[in-house]
Amino acid sequence: MNMNVGPYRYTSLTAAIGDRTSPLRQLLAAEFPNTRLIQAEYRAARPTLRVEGGSSNPGTLGGAFDYVMRFRLDPSYSADIARLAFLGDEDDLANIDAVIVAAQVAQSIGDHSTVFRASWALSLLTEVYRIGLAGGSPLAALRKDATFDAMHLLDLVPEDAIRQLGSLATVAETALIPNVVGPFRIGPIFDGSALCAADADIIAGDLLLDLKTRLGDKVKRAGGRSDTLRIQDLLQLVGYALFDRSDAYGIARVGIYSARFGHMIVWDLDEMLEKLAGRPVDLSDMRERVWAVLGGDSDDE
Repeated sequence: MNMNVGPYRYTSLTAAIGDRTSPLRQLLAAEFPNTRLIQAEYRAARPTLRVEGGSSNPGTLGGAFDYVMRFRLDPSYSADIARLAFLGDEDDLANIDAVIVAAQVAQSIGDHSTVFRASWALSLLTEVYRIGLAGGSPLAALRKDATFDAMHLLDLVPEDAIRQLGSLATVAETALIPNVVGPFRIGPIFDGSALCAADADIIAGDLLLDLKTRLGDKVKRAGGRSDTLRIQDLLQLVGYALFDRSDAYGIARVGIYSARFGHMIVWDLDEMLEKLAGRPVDLSDMRERVWAVLGGDSDDE
């Protein structure tokens, strides 16, 4: 198996996990082959679909839900990642900051509609940072019409997205919020993020939690959908934990919250890695191996 990192250029953890030829994906596949054990544990709950899909872009909706939960857990959340693609334009940043402030104020007074509208806009803005400004993005139309301002950014959300976000947020109030305890680290980045971009959703205490809004696979049972754990999602969760080379966050547990099903599952990190590997895993050593395969110097701290 070729794990020579020399010519490989890392962009993001998501891309590296999705690329079977990446040295990181090859390392994780070799060291943690028993993914079906964890996937079976995840499926065992057999939750029922609680929030139907709709006409809204599912990727933007997932990003918007992430923001809704971030503001729910921390009303002062700064949403800096939504600003990163616009750092060179003071006018753009002023309007983005106005959207962020709108979300913060709305969350503090219980104005859920404005939180949803702002979160949708921030999700679109974050997409520019991650993939660039695509021609089909509503932001491109604002650019063309010279209406890239806070008011128009807040008006981009479709009614279907407000419906879905409202339903997802309602489910989360009983299925997620009571099950997480602070301190909360929102959108954390890791040591490994300096070599391969990676920012997780939430760390709550010692729990690293990833949020998902997928509809799941079609099945012939109540709800018509099955909540499944894709191997890419599992390896990404493992990747986040292993990117924390210095153990800055003290991650002891990892979990996934599947928002449309109201399904949350949490694993002890050491136990999960042992099941995936089929043997005990030295977490510190594994983090060093990941650091090395990313191209990090062994002397870097």
